[in-house]
Amino acid sequence: MKKVQLILIFFVNVYTMFAQEQSSALYQNASFMIHDWNDMITNIIMDDGFSPAVISKHYAYANIAAYTAAQPGFSERYQPLTGQLNFFSNPPIPKEGQKYDWRLTAIQAYKFVVYKVLYRSNYSDSMYKSHLEIIKKDYPDDKDIIERSIAFGDEVGAYVAKWFKDDGHIKNQGRPRYNFPRGKDKWLPTPPQFADPLDPYFKTMRPLVVDSVTQFRPIPPVEYSEIPNSPFYDQAMQVYISSKNLTDDQRQIAGFWDCNPIKAWHQGHFVFNTRQISPGGHWMALAKIGCEKKSTDMMQSIEAYTLVGICLYDAFLCCWNEKFTSHTIRPITYINKLIDSTWEPYLQTPPFPEYTSGHSTISSASAEILTRLFGEFAYADSTEVRFGLPIRSFSHYHEAAQEASMSRIYGGIHFLRACNEGNRVGRLIGAHVWDKLNLRKPQH
Repeated sequence: MKKVQLILIFFVNVYTMFAQEQSSALYQNASFMIHDWNDMITNIIMDDGFSPAVISKHYAYANIAAYTAAQPGFSERYQPLTGQLNFFSNPPIPKEGQKYDWRLTAIQAYKFVVYKVLYRSNYSDSMYKSHLEIIKKDYPDDKDIIERSIAFGDEVGAYVAKWFKDDGHIKNQGRPRYNFPRGKDKWLPTPPQFADPLDPYFKTMRPLVVDSVTQFRPIPPVEYSEIPNSPFYDQAMQVYISSKNLTDDQRQIAGFWDCNPIKAWHQGHFVFNTRQISPGGHWMALAKIGCEKKSTDMMQSIEAYTLVGICLYDAFLCCWNEKFTSHTIRPITYINKLIDSTWEPYLQTPPFPEYTSGHSTISSASAEILTRLFGEFAYADSTEVRFGLPIRSFSHYHEAAQEASMSRIYGGIHFLRACNEGNRVGRLIGAHVWDKLNLRKPQH
């Protein structure tokens, strides 16, 4: 009798190990679904035409939902976000003793949030159906797992949607037109559109990890002066002279990191817009490169996108707080007034104050997160190939962030201090987000 029991125990253990290996392989090979969803979010965002700052919250919320929906299946390695994000408490948990497919819970959560925050969410329908069919093939005789997983993904998505409903975005949509301060040292609408300032109230949004938008403040901008050879005049001359002597590589750098989501073109009285990937979208694409380099599994991929998304959002908040506190004049306004009335920057100046550089801030913050997550490695960045730009290669993420920062000088849209301070403060924000978020459990 004991011999029979031992044999049964042996076969049960073998079967369990085989099932675990199958399950592990299932999630190891499912990272493509996570990449697909984040690529799809980028594609939808480009057509929807959101601003760079607002785009960051869409990435953050979608990936927070996916992480929360999948984390219970990987609880030996990952911790919930409960209590780690501001006001994020008691999200749904799966039913004890029930089986779920964590691929499906994740993509269902993506789908739910995408439909809440993006306009052209239907673009994702065929991709979702394709993923669903792949998952269904693993459960030919068990529809309950599919239905249960879909229900849990929706439940998490609904919780996240209710949570971000109070983030301040809806309130901001009802605020009056922003009356920006006037003064010779202050920002003014810039050509060619002379548009009102973009997202002036974004700084009032609820942060995700930082305590407040004032937690990471840059040093003040250079004191304004119109006197030749003064520090402010000199930094404007630096931009002006640089723009007159751009090398081919510097032009390529400026174009590669332009990332202006909506670029306006004028032809006589006719105006049309073209769409590009946003600064945040570019760094989400770089998160994908890190995942592919390190052959991450599904949960590791969600982790990477979640960390970068959260970091982007808080970095934009801190940067926008400074922009709409200092209201610093843009190079084109200053140079046209005091140096050369016919001068145009190489890149189109975005419609918000100069100090600090948003791209510098979020690039450095993202580079800090990705470096801490994946380490340093060389990679080729083909993100902008779809827009007719060549591949650029980097030794590590911070090299890319530094180049993104300098691109704003080459492009003629920022002064040097705005780039340097954005880069410095962004790195601090990235380190803070990394230190404060404990997604992985300590491994002994």
